[in-house]
Amino acid sequence: MKSKEMKTLTKHFDKYFEQNDSMVIHPIVDNGFHVDVLMYGPSVKYPFWKLVTMGASDYTMPKIANTFGRNNEYIMFVDKDTDLNDREIMGWYYNKLVMIASYAYWQKTHITYGHSFEWENEDPDDEMIAAFVEFPQVVEDVGMLHCKVGLFKTVTCLQVVLLNREDLNRLMEIGPQAFSDYLYPENGDKAHFLSERNRSEKF
Repeated sequence: MKSKEMKTLTKHFDKYFEQNDSMVIHPIVDNGFHVDVLMYGPSVKYPFWKLVTMGASDYTMPKIANTFGRNNEYIMFVDKDTDLNDREIMGWYYNKLVMIASYAYWQKTHITYGHSFEWENEDPDDEMIAAFVEFPQVVEDVGMLHCKVGLFKTVTCLQVVLLNREDLNRLMEIGPQAFSDYLYPENGDKAHFLSERNRSEKF
C-alpha cells in the first residue's frame, strides 16, 4: 500500500474511532501479499480493541453485482479484557485477521457484506473455524464504511466476526441477514459483535 494511502486510511479510522493512538503491527513473514494491522486500544466510547487491516485493499476484487466496493479492508473488535499487549495473544488475532483479509487475494474471488467462509485449523483445539463479514454497525457514523484513498480508489471497511461450529450452524440455519440481526439486534437485545479466541458469555 502506498504511503499516502496508508496515511489517509489511518486518518479515516482515527476519525471514526475518535482516537489517534493506533500501533502498526507488521507481518513477521512476507507471504507475497503484505497486510499490516492497526491496533487501537479500548476507549470510553468504544470500550474494546479495534484491529484494522491496512493493505488488503491493494487487491482489486473481480466485479460482481450487489457489492459495496472492490477494494476491502477488514476490522475486528476484541473484548477489552483480552490482553492484546501479550505478543502471543495478539499474534493469534493478527494471524486470523490477516488470513481473512488475504482470502479474496489468494482465491481470486470477491468478498462483501453477508459473505462467510470456513477454514481448517492446524490446531484441533482452535475453536474458531469460520468468519462472517458484517458492517461495523457499532460505529455510529455510516461514513465509516467507505474511505477514498485516491482519485480512482475507494476502500470499503468491513467487519469480520469469528465463528465457532455452533455459530456457523446458526448462520447456515437462519441465513446471513437474520444472522446480521443476531449480531446487531435492533430490539435492545445483547449484541454479539466481538471476536473471541474461545467462546464465552461475553459474546
